[in-house]
Amino acid sequence: MTDTIPDEARLPEDAAVTVTNADTLRIMASPIRMRILGTLRVNGEQTVGSISEQLGEAPGAISYHLGQLAAAGLVEKVKSPDGDRRKSWWKACQSAIRLEGSGEKNGADNAKAMDMFRRSAALSYEMAYERFLDKLPELPREWADACTSDDHVLRLTAEEMSSMLEELNEVVRRWQIKAGVHGDNEPGVEPVALILQAFRWFS
Repeated sequence: MTDTIPDEARLPEDAAVTVTNADTLRIMASPIRMRILGTLRVNGEQTVGSISEQLGEAPGAISYHLGQLAAAGLVEKVKSPDGDRRKSWWKACQSAIRLEGSGEKNGADNAKAMDMFRRSAALSYEMAYERFLDKLPELPREWADACTSDDHVLRLTAEEMSSMLEELNEVVRRWQIKAGVHGDNEPGVEPVALILQAFRWFS
């Protein structure tokens, strides 16, 4: 029995939650906790040992961070599928986290927590991209050629920016549906990270 359940335990794409609570944002504002959430969402239910091996962190540290995430309702313990109580199994409670605005309308504490989370998320994205760059020389040519890092600066109103993001999110949703037909053992199918950011440009 492996320490992951990659298929049936995965979350549906609509199991997302909008977070505005300052305490939850502060708990999430940690690159290691974001990685733990990420591996649970992508790979399904896993043991502490499996997460520890994937992330290169001590099991004790993983257990601590899982406890913090559980306190925020972001992960939860599940029964061992093989009845082995020596292993601690966990799952993510949502497929994605959505942020609502800047947090300012919920008070200064929320705005500060939102800023902390966003800065931590930016660091998490950077670390993920660096892990990709470390592996890039080993990737098959077709994968290396398919990957991209692109940026543009557009002149838009706030309303136009919101409209553009709605269109882009619809494209992502269509591809989520297409990706859902792939099985884990289908040849050539691998997890792909898509990070979409849009913000005012300051030179």
